[in-house]
Amino acid sequence: MSEDVTLEVGDSAYPGRLNTAEGASDRGVLLVPGAGHGPFGDVFLRFSRAAAEEGHHVARFETWMSPAELEGKTDEEFRAELAAGVDFLRSRGCSTVSVVAKSLGGRVALKHLPEGVDRLVLWAPAVLAEEAENVPEEAWEHMPSVTPGEFGVDVPTRILQGDDDHIPVNSTERIAEGLSQGEVVVLPDEDHSFLRDHERVIEETLSFLPE
Repeated sequence: MSEDVTLEVGDSAYPGRLNTAEGASDRGVLLVPGAGHGPFGDVFLRFSRAAAEEGHHVARFETWMSPAELEGKTDEEFRAELAAGVDFLRSRGCSTVSVVAKSLGGRVALKHLPEGVDRLVLWAPAVLAEEAENVPEEAWEHMPSVTPGEFGVDVPTRILQGDDDHIPVNSTERIAEGLSQGEVVVLPDEDHSFLRDHERVIEETLSFLPE
């Protein structure tokens, strides 16, 4: 079952969708899109339905609708939107909340994860570790370079990374090593968009979420 919902952040309101769990549940998942991928359709839709079948309430919001709107957002706005999404799920009775974030959304989650989040799953986060090897020049131009360990994330974190992504696996592994409870799952033949093997992405994500 799903319903259209709205996320209110200060004076702004963003459209979204909530897939509700089958039966009583206090587990919630906030699904955060990438810069131009999600939160509706393809793997986002299929994951939301599968997670609801497994007993999770899944919320996803369109907090940016164009590249221009995205570029205009500040760190404070990203932080407020993430916190509002988590609070939304808590208002629906979720005492356990996980965040699943794609690409740029993964970068935002690493920088601004709200307190009280129980698990974090990153789908090909758009960030590069300093001195990572075999990185295409255009990737350095479009993604920030960070020092592994600079993020204050202290919850269990799983990163899903395709070995056909323009972000090399060695970079993602270094990011994970800098987290207190980080791990990487490499997806064979998967690219950055996660369009090839939805079932594997969904399986590896669900198996990491609280039961």
